[in-house]
Amino acid sequence: MRSKIYLLAIVALFSGCTSTKAIYKNYDSLVSPGNSVNAEQAKIIAQRMLIDTEEKDSYRISYPDVKTGDMVYKYPNFWFVVFGHNLFEPMTNDAINPTYRDLLQTEFLVVIDKKNGKIAFFGEWYPKRENDFDWVFDLHAYNRKDLLALPPYKQARELF
Repeated sequence: MRSKIYLLAIVALFSGCTSTKAIYKNYDSLVSPGNSVNAEQAKIIAQRMLIDTEEKDSYRISYPDVKTGDMVYKYPNFWFVVFGHNLFEPMTNDAINPTYRDLLQTEFLVVIDKKNGKIAFFGEWYPKRENDFDWVFDLHAYNRKDLLALPPYKQARELF
């Protein structure tokens, strides 16, 4: 039984490395900076952005999702790509710890301009704190209604 677990762990480790290489290869072959961007290209751009941040281990890089619905109809010129939390990489194992609860309620968001592929925002997003994306384009808009409101985001930093 243990040997199967070790084998699965090794496969998962190597598949993560391969996935990162594949993302860089896809970016180089499928994305032309400055041109218009479709949904698949937006996912690749977002994956590359996430890989280059400190948060890369906390989110599922291989499974980006393009947001649809009422929240994004207001912004037809942007792609909103989100990554769910990687449950195999918790910040802590203590479920009472607020950082653990926050992490489970957090997604990594990358907002990409459809016309030129430029990134308007990238970072962690707390969906329960805000029900629209107005704050992406004005990072201080979240507290106009409530001065004590917590920000719905934490801007990420690039590693390089």
